[in-house]
Amino acid sequence: MLETLKKNWNALNVRIIVNKREMVLGMAVCALAGFGLGVLLSPKKQVTIGSHNGNTNSGSLSNPDGSGGAEAEDEAAELEG
Repeated sequence: MLETLKKNWNALNVRIIVNKREMVLGMAVCALAGFGLGVLLSPKKQVTIGSHNGNTNSGSLSNPDGSGGAEAEDEAAELEG
């Protein structure tokens, strides 16, 4: 087994000419394959987009009745406690 590996390893020591374009393409393929395998084989994680900081994104700063809205209530709660 070890002799077969040495024989095959020594057979790889052959000079060939490679264009720079082919070399760059080969490196790009290897990098993309590594990225793809890393994405596929990585452990599954929960993805959260946003910080969950309490922003309700209501679109206005005040309620229709004239009160300050959720942001004013949050500021008042911070001032009290």
